[in-house]
Amino acid sequence: MTPIDLTTSPWRIRIFNRVPLNLLALGTSAALAYFVFFEMLEITLYPTMSGDHWTWGEGLSLGLVTDIVISISFGYLIAVPYYINQEAERDFLILRPELNFDDNEYDNWLARVRNTARVSLYVAAALATTAGYSNFVDQGRWMGGEQMKTFLSVFVLSRTLASIFISSFLFAAIAHRFADIELLNLERVTPFSRHALRGVLVLMLFIAILSLLAISMPFLNFDNEAFVILGVPGFTAAAIFLIPLYPLHRRIRAEKQRELERIRVDIHHKNKERIAGNEDWATLADLIVYKHEVERVSTWAFNTPMVLRFALYVSLGIGSWLGAAFVERWLGTLLGS
Repeated sequence: MTPIDLTTSPWRIRIFNRVPLNLLALGTSAALAYFVFFEMLEITLYPTMSGDHWTWGEGLSLGLVTDIVISISFGYLIAVPYYINQEAERDFLILRPELNFDDNEYDNWLARVRNTARVSLYVAAALATTAGYSNFVDQGRWMGGEQMKTFLSVFVLSRTLASIFISSFLFAAIAHRFADIELLNLERVTPFSRHALRGVLVLMLFIAILSLLAISMPFLNFDNEAFVILGVPGFTAAAIFLIPLYPLHRRIRAEKQRELERIRVDIHHKNKERIAGNEDWATLADLIVYKHEVERVSTWAFNTPMVLRFALYVSLGIGSWLGAAFVERWLGTLLGS
């Protein structure tokens, strides 16, 4: 792959990899634009549309709350791919001294990391176009914005997931090019676990935002859809966490087995020399202590605090849905509905 100089590329190309705006400002602007556009569209076309609608004089309704939640999630998903891209590039630059790359290879891989947001854009556009214009969506509701909402929702969600997974697989490939595994100094591989946790966090924050729909959409049947609501995000989070770490796990495990085998051979030889009187106990004892230290090394590039962080992030998304479902049922019981 030929490296791309982003500094000289046309702005129409660069804007898909990075934006000049603060990501919070970008997400907020996108959420407001989405909300205002579709609310104005619905108000304009309200006489021709069925279903409940809100007017300025009636105040908040469940439909309006739903629109607000969806707008917030839209703005969030607009900003996330750029965030993933920026942080992936930062982690890659930190890993640079540890990678078995020459300068040309390094430039090629850096270009691949930087282009993650743009590649995911192509994937998202294809999926969104298919969903937005398929026969599964009522063609007569395009003027009401339903197909446009479907297109945009599928676009931003698929782009975010594509960014996370493409970046994860890139780091999985980078793990194969890690120069040397030092079993007693695994802090050097921290960027891999940090990258994995970041993908889980952004996914679970999105799930937490959507949990508000459990209150604003009382027709949502939590009992029948519990697997989709809880199971799919949980499995997806586990995949995002393990994809960049599993190749590193295999390398650490192979290195640990080789080192233990080498230590066993050394212990065997030193013990024979000790028996023959050519070696004292000190060298043999040092080897035995070192062997115990290597045996205690985990073959996974994360420790207990990282596992706890992973559990916390997952509980943030899944727990928010459980809490929202409880609130929705409590309100339903309280109001007698």
